[in-house]
Amino acid sequence: MEKKKITIKELAKILGISVSTVSKSLNDSYEISDKTKLRVQKAAKKYHYKPNRLAVNLKSGKTKNIGVIIPNILNTFFTRVLYGIERIAASEDYNIITCFSRESYKKEVANIELLSNGSIDGLIVAIAEESQIKGDFSHFKEAVSDGIPMVMFDRITDAVDCDKVVVDDFNNAFNATKHLMDLNCKRIALITTIDLLSVGKLRVKGYNKAIEEASNNYDKYIVKSNVDRIEQEIMTLLDNEKIDGIFAVDEDVSLAAMKVVKRKGFHIPNDISIIGYANEKIAKNLTPKLTTVNQHGITMGKTAAKLLIEKLKNNKETIVTKIIETNIDQRSSTKKIRTSF
Repeated sequence: MEKKKITIKELAKILGISVSTVSKSLNDSYEISDKTKLRVQKAAKKYHYKPNRLAVNLKSGKTKNIGVIIPNILNTFFTRVLYGIERIAASEDYNIITCFSRESYKKEVANIELLSNGSIDGLIVAIAEESQIKGDFSHFKEAVSDGIPMVMFDRITDAVDCDKVVVDDFNNAFNATKHLMDLNCKRIALITTIDLLSVGKLRVKGYNKAIEEASNNYDKYIVKSNVDRIEQEIMTLLDNEKIDGIFAVDEDVSLAAMKVVKRKGFHIPNDISIIGYANEKIAKNLTPKLTTVNQHGITMGKTAAKLLIEKLKNNKETIVTKIIETNIDQRSSTKKIRTSF
């Protein structure tokens, strides 16, 4: 038989003190002596008293919940961002309610409607692919206009006035391309399945800039496809061009490129050097180990959570954009210095 929960009034009666004193003791108020606090806390533990969090939240006007909308939980970058968000949220006594848009505009709108019903204090979100393609961000604008503090990360839009956390995708793509050039690669291909996303567009621009700055010494090879066809597109590229360097702009492409290059009988990195995106564990367990652009997903998540919680605590109205610095983790897929054809 389930035990009946003791109420704060019953606990106060047992201790012979006021309800207010019990409440303040449990909340570590400076108005109550340490002796009384200890007595109340021991009694609460003995009688299994637990405060009604819903009632406390209604009284304070705060839920202590943060809503998080992730486009794709299978993407390890987003998993790491989520981990970073949770670490900071937990340290500040916030819970997170996580929803997944699955790259769908309709699902993302439903997520916003679900979370905007008073169950959260603020939102952290990366925009779904379909929403970026449609260019319709009215659901985010409506949430912000309704007074819900919001932080966008990674996939963002300037159409919504809110805090943002991003990496410098233009420069990290520029530097990744230059890294291949420094290894004497002359025919560098950029391969992407995210060219319609804001981050994908910036990475293409960074690649283009690096090639253009190198004048006529380098040729451009840009392959745009979807996840289902990317392996076939890479095979076609290698059949028709003497590629010696690949910049894979997302994790799916990175894994596909490693697979296809080896299947075609090329040696990595003697014949073709590859730099891409993948989490550290995956990159280190590939053969050869994959050189990657480290986006510091956990740091991005922590930064987004800190921004939001600071705004919730201090009611800050200023809007800021935080840029997370990236770096190249060089491994054996690009280590060997090679000569051109």
